[in-house]
Amino acid sequence: MNISRILVVFCLSNVMLFIGACTGLTQSDKPAISKWWLKPYVAASQFVPVDPPVSVALSVTVVPGLDTDRILTLSGDAELGQFASARWVDDLPELLASLLERSLQATGQFVIVSESAASKPGNCLLELEFREFFADLGPGGTTTGVRIATHGRLQCGSAAAVVIQSSVSEPVANERMNIIVAAFQRAMDRVTQDTIVKIDYKQ
Repeated sequence: MNISRILVVFCLSNVMLFIGACTGLTQSDKPAISKWWLKPYVAASQFVPVDPPVSVALSVTVVPGLDTDRILTLSGDAELGQFASARWVDDLPELLASLLERSLQATGQFVIVSESAASKPGNCLLELEFREFFADLGPGGTTTGVRIATHGRLQCGSAAAVVIQSSVSEPVANERMNIIVAAFQRAMDRVTQDTIVKIDYKQ
């Protein structure tokens, strides 16, 4: 084989390797990642607006393990897992803070202010920690329901702080992701409604 043929074979080999590498970048055996959205509590608009609305600073945190965009599972043996190809649209603290802010504002009873303004006269601070936000797994590894739990406090001026907490669960009918997310939506709606009612009662 002469030099020219060797060069041609060498160049063709490199081209084929390059094409194969590019194909590997655009194709994958891994399932596509689907992102899922939760909506603010729509019935919040049915609350009777007040004038002037109460100014509330909102602080939303999560316990270790929940600070992620993964949709998490929890087994009966306390093993934390996740749905491989599903994500929330944002990390959980940011997603939940946005949901609660928009739901509180939709009532017409509250105006959201920055945490730095919480200490001003007439303003309140709602600190809420999400302690559970899981899909429960049964003994066979199937999803049986979802669970959300919160614990926090409401501080308005110099008045004594009051405890604000909720714990709800919702069953799921089957393993489809849209059914599981719908259960999360129902559970989050219940937590939001419960939180709004408790804040309103303490005013």
